[in-house]
Amino acid sequence: MPAASQSFQAYARAIALLRPEAGRVAGIVLAGTAVAGIQVAEPVLFGHAVNALLSGGNALSLVLLWGAASFVSFLSAMTISLLADRLMHRRRLAAMATFLEHVLALPASFHSRSQSGGLMRVMISGVDSLFSFWLPLFREQIGNVVALAVLLPVAFWMNWRLALLLGVLIVVYTLVNLAVVRRTSGGQAQVEGHFTRVSGTVGELFGNVPMLQSFLAVPREIGSVRSALDRILAAQYPVLNWWAVMAVLTRGASSISIVSIFAYGAFLASRGQTSVGEIVSFVGFATLLIGRLDQLTGFLMGLFSRAPMLVQFFAVLGERTDVVERADAQPLNVTEGRVRFENVTFRYPQGSGAVRGLDFEARPGETIAIVGPTGSGKSTALSLLQRAYDPECGRITIDGQDIRDVTLTSLRGSIGVVFQEAGLFSRTIRENIAIGRPEATMAEIEEAARLSGAADFIARKAEGFEAMVGERGLGLSGGERQRLAIARALLKDAPILILDEATSALDTATETRLQGALERLRKGRTTFVIAHRLSTIRSADRIIVLDGGHIAETGTFDELVAQGGIFAGLARDAGVSSLRKLPEPLAPTAFLEAAE
Repeated sequence: MPAASQSFQAYARAIALLRPEAGRVAGIVLAGTAVAGIQVAEPVLFGHAVNALLSGGNALSLVLLWGAASFVSFLSAMTISLLADRLMHRRRLAAMATFLEHVLALPASFHSRSQSGGLMRVMISGVDSLFSFWLPLFREQIGNVVALAVLLPVAFWMNWRLALLLGVLIVVYTLVNLAVVRRTSGGQAQVEGHFTRVSGTVGELFGNVPMLQSFLAVPREIGSVRSALDRILAAQYPVLNWWAVMAVLTRGASSISIVSIFAYGAFLASRGQTSVGEIVSFVGFATLLIGRLDQLTGFLMGLFSRAPMLVQFFAVLGERTDVVERADAQPLNVTEGRVRFENVTFRYPQGSGAVRGLDFEARPGETIAIVGPTGSGKSTALSLLQRAYDPECGRITIDGQDIRDVTLTSLRGSIGVVFQEAGLFSRTIRENIAIGRPEATMAEIEEAARLSGAADFIARKAEGFEAMVGERGLGLSGGERQRLAIARALLKDAPILILDEATSALDTATETRLQGALERLRKGRTTFVIAHRLSTIRSADRIIVLDGGHIAETGTFDELVAQGGIFAGLARDAGVSSLRKLPEPLAPTAFLEAAE
């Protein structure tokens, strides 16, 4: 789609975002129109007052009327500014909330191809561009357009000869501005694209400082960013050159217009075709015209410079997920926790992950481990259970209910997940544990911490549960972060549990100490475990081996090792004994005293 068409659509959508307060917007527009009419009338009153003075008449009434009109215009403009400011600030924050809500609801496939730093810049620059469009539009520019539309008919009514000169000046001024806009719009779009990419890169650098320092990569990455910034300048300079030309022409236009009106007016006056008062009025018209055109041109230039940011903003808002909640969806009713995959097939639109014909059942309270080589479909299968995607064929049921027929909130509320990365926020320990149940009591939070084994290290902190964990939990050890993740899942108390590589990032000793907490978490829940480290799934009731998206083998740990198939090869490569040994639960005291 051409850039101009994209820009037009973006600004049309920006106007549509004001629909919730359409009545207030209409009121501001009407008031602005009235103010513009008064401002056009002022030069006319001034000219008539001058003619009255020159003819020896009484100009006082005209001067008083002119003063009253100016005062009303001033008060009205002040009121419009106050109302418009408040309205546009509300809509700006509403647009930010809408963007954030939309992005957080988009599927993993979108976030896997996006950079968080880039998305942050798109949001901030987008809402700033909306505000910079809305506020001057309704506070000033609609009035400018009305004033210009009224000015020419009034000018022709007063003196068509001087009005023709005024019209010529408008045409020349407009053509020059259009030429500058045409020259700069594409370049500014290129500049904004560079800025978004740099923002994404910088966000990644901030998130990987220890790795960059360790591999001595900081100078190289800084050099890359500097090169990108140089490219931004190279794209920005031509645009700035044209804007500078436009600024100079605008300043010159005011002087040229006034001199032209005076010169032509003097010529017409010498022939008796105009009066001094009309010349004065037209000088006022010219001043008003150039001032209004200057404001309007600056506004239009701003529109073209900000258009790429708005296009990016609405492009993200235009992203859609294939997972749509049905209008008649009912809350999920989990009575047992029986999960059934019925001939489920799915392939990512982009990427290699896929499952084909998955058909198995997880009985209530059973622990199912899903293993297989990288890319075999393990994570894909459990993403389908959470309805991150919908299968192309087959269906998934929970206690006989197709998960596509239930509300997303009730489905995801019935599934607890412990991820490989704990996913902690720079908030207190209490807030991180209670993120899934913010209404939980302190007693419930403390009990979840006790059962997860987190109570001991929390007690050692001076602030206790109010201690801050740092960004992404960097103020804690890996084992401490995972204990909080387990506590979070315990507090949620969902009947179905997914352990997605929950301990693979930990050392073996820390993982062993966490097994007791995981056993407590699994108790009484239908549990799915994804694990590359096969030693962690010995206690699984059943193991499903995936290969190329198919179920290749199924059975207990010892049965699969005895079969000598894919799983036996994985176990042999991992150096795991075929002896199935259940972990001995740690005594509470020993468990809490275990060091990280």
